[in-house]
Amino acid sequence: MKIGVNPIRGTFSDKGYARTHETAKLDEYQAPTTGQYLYIYKKPEGLKFPLQIIIHPGLKYEPFLGLPGVTCPKPDQFRHGSNMRHFPKRKNRGENEINHGRTLEIDSKEALERFLQFFDSPGGSEREGAELPPRLIAIELENFKGVGKRIRIELAPITLLFGANSAGKSTILQAMQYVREILERRNANPDRTLYGGDFVDLGGFRNLVHQRDLSRRISIKLELELNRASLPDLVPEPWEEWQAGQTFDEQGIWDFHTLVQETRDRTETVSIQLNVGWSDVKQAAVVVGYEAGVNGEWLARITASEDGRDVAIRLNKDNPIFLRHTIVDDLYALGDLEGWVDRGDIEDAPVSEKAFLATDFLRGTGPQDPAELADSMEQFDGDAEPENKMAYSVLGTMLYNVREAGMESPGQGLRQWLSGFDSALPHLGQLLAIPGSAKGGSANIYITREFTAFLSSMVVGPGMLIRDQLRKLRYLGPIRNIPQRDFEAALTPDEARWADGTAAWESLLTGDLSLVDQVSKWMADKDKLATGYELARRAFKEVDVGTLNWLLRAADPDAGVRSEPKLLRELATTPEKLRLDLIEADTGMRVQPRDVGIGISQVLPVVVAALDPSASLVAIEQPELHIHPAVQVGLGDLLVKGAKENGTCFLIETHSEHLILRLLRRIRETTEGVLPLGAHALRPEDVSVWYVQPDGAGVELVPLPIDETGEFTTRWPKGFFDERAEELF
Repeated sequence: MKIGVNPIRGTFSDKGYARTHETAKLDEYQAPTTGQYLYIYKKPEGLKFPLQIIIHPGLKYEPFLGLPGVTCPKPDQFRHGSNMRHFPKRKNRGENEINHGRTLEIDSKEALERFLQFFDSPGGSEREGAELPPRLIAIELENFKGVGKRIRIELAPITLLFGANSAGKSTILQAMQYVREILERRNANPDRTLYGGDFVDLGGFRNLVHQRDLSRRISIKLELELNRASLPDLVPEPWEEWQAGQTFDEQGIWDFHTLVQETRDRTETVSIQLNVGWSDVKQAAVVVGYEAGVNGEWLARITASEDGRDVAIRLNKDNPIFLRHTIVDDLYALGDLEGWVDRGDIEDAPVSEKAFLATDFLRGTGPQDPAELADSMEQFDGDAEPENKMAYSVLGTMLYNVREAGMESPGQGLRQWLSGFDSALPHLGQLLAIPGSAKGGSANIYITREFTAFLSSMVVGPGMLIRDQLRKLRYLGPIRNIPQRDFEAALTPDEARWADGTAAWESLLTGDLSLVDQVSKWMADKDKLATGYELARRAFKEVDVGTLNWLLRAADPDAGVRSEPKLLRELATTPEKLRLDLIEADTGMRVQPRDVGIGISQVLPVVVAALDPSASLVAIEQPELHIHPAVQVGLGDLLVKGAKENGTCFLIETHSEHLILRLLRRIRETTEGVLPLGAHALRPEDVSVWYVQPDGAGVELVPLPIDETGEFTTRWPKGFFDERAEELF
């Protein structure tokens, strides 16, 4: 049944959705509460049921299928189009990446109403992988080691770095180690690191800054996908219901609470950027810039002078979590803040067009009457009746509320909120020092404290999340230690012992027995690594020969050995010890790691690191070291298992052609629907391949995209596995 555009738009409007963009084929809408976007596909013959709605490809589509009248005819296929501007890009048919989404079909107006209500709820905004732990998805570098000009490296669940020796493949890992040293120990000039122990020596700022030029500033940005995580709560003290009951404006309090909570709940990704420079005054490296970002755009920028004393902050009122589309009556809040807060401290320069209406009020430019402003807007579709909806920033509403609650002006650069800073780096885990209400009264106190907790969570929280993520990074170096015959786990854990593989053996000795069983299965099974060795952990007690002889005689019922209570008590209190044995799969013979080929001792820590779910990111240098090509191929499936089942991300520096070939094969088999039994599905977006090569100014990182057929879409750089072709032809 053919329907008009306006009735459909009316349904969206009735549910509070804002139409934010239009093209000949698509209408773009934003949900009022969750802020997520969808697109209506307008067929050439006009709109008709079933209506095609395009949702974000990362959304779980299965919950929508429980709604009457909603279907997904082709769940494994995506619709592509450059005008779906809020959706991610991927390779499709051409050389360039293009936006894409998943199509749902709605068969009636009633079904559309149910769908819109559900889409704007927690159930309708659940992402694929939401049950997985948070994941680092990108890193940006500038003036760090061999990297001069700014580069961005997208991190997939499995990221592979190829390149010649000393080409700079370790740069990304060292950047992560440097960021952790800053966040964890506030040390911008480190040599030894928490991860690397004696294996990693960063050499301090002078060695890390590009071309050792102290006039340059290192810039490192990390971006994190939250998944099941959320921003940390930084709350002064709990707000009890009885306190709300003491004020005459209880509804106003909860309205403010709802506003900040709804804004915070829109967070899907966070990022931090650290800018580090050399201070001639302090003769030390200083964090002169800290940027917290949310959902792909900056939210707060803290800057410090060279000596770290003069610190200022700017907020971005145009960050997506602040933007709403509503009637023009809501646009006065920012204009009313004139004289209380400096406009330059809450927006970017040049001024973003996303919230231009509220900005115009504040600047005193353009039409002064909201009605005139609406009349001057360019309408999306040329309809006779405008929607009268436009973008505004709720940051203005928040600031207006805290000003009315009695908070003093923060001054230029919002400096009143930054007491106690000795650099641009905030103190992680602590609230910003925002003054409370000068008026008193429970309502005013609550609003100012709620705002302090909210802003602290948005500014400090991303740094805490990324610090915690880097704490779970596990680094495995290129040369792994072979344990002694009488090897015992150290009593004090030390993450630096992962660098030489020692901690992997300790995990097998002291960890859950299920990990031992998993590692054994992967080491021995023919369809996995097939090394020819199983693994077993056994407990034993050390006793002297005399006690042993007594035990042997006592085991013989005809020996007539009398009981020895004292000896039995000594046996009972003798501590147990644990030992790991390698077992030859064919003979059952138990051997020690030093009795077998070195390849076994080199690959076993790799297997442990990949299967142990306690790590969020596992960085491994040369996992293929000293092992047969057939085992190298199996490592590909091992990485896929860790990524898919545990949510572990892998950063692999390698020279192994066999490893990448297995991953490409699994992508192709996933597309063709011919995966072997038990193998996990693997898609191009699950694997990121980079080739690292030196250039005239330092290091160049070349991305090598993969398509759904498991083929690289661009030519391999010179030297990328071309030795095989030279030998064959």
